[in-house]
Amino acid sequence: MRKMASSILVATVALFLSACSLSTLIEPPTVTPTHVIMADCWHTIRVAAWQDLDGDGLWGASELPLEGVKFDMQGPIAEIFGDPLVSKADGRLDITLWHPGQCYYETYTITADLPDSYESTTPASVTFSLNSDETVYEMQFGFRAASK
Repeated sequence: MRKMASSILVATVALFLSACSLSTLIEPPTVTPTHVIMADCWHTIRVAAWQDLDGDGLWGASELPLEGVKFDMQGPIAEIFGDPLVSKADGRLDITLWHPGQCYYETYTITADLPDSYESTTPASVTFSLNSDETVYEMQFGFRAASK
């Protein structure tokens, strides 16, 4: 009987030790953090300025680009890339707008400062809206020499 009690005791201790060692081998589950990615809103506004020789408000093949036209941009903008807002030698200006968060229906206004001795053949100020799917907007500004 002693042998049987001794065997039961050894089995009990072995079972206890086995259970204890298993519990130390089990690691807690790994928690993976959930990252929230906030999208920012980017828009590109492509502007062209040209010498509208015939005054029709359309950029014809023989009409030259107009360098140095200054523009002003208004709207929900945190930062503008492309400053200063002045047309280049090819008459073009790309403006990149950024504001934090998702894009929504947004309204912007761009206004051309009339160059000296020129008058507008197109509206000098354009107000337009972009929805969340639109990322590029293009517009043109025509100018001709002012008649005296």
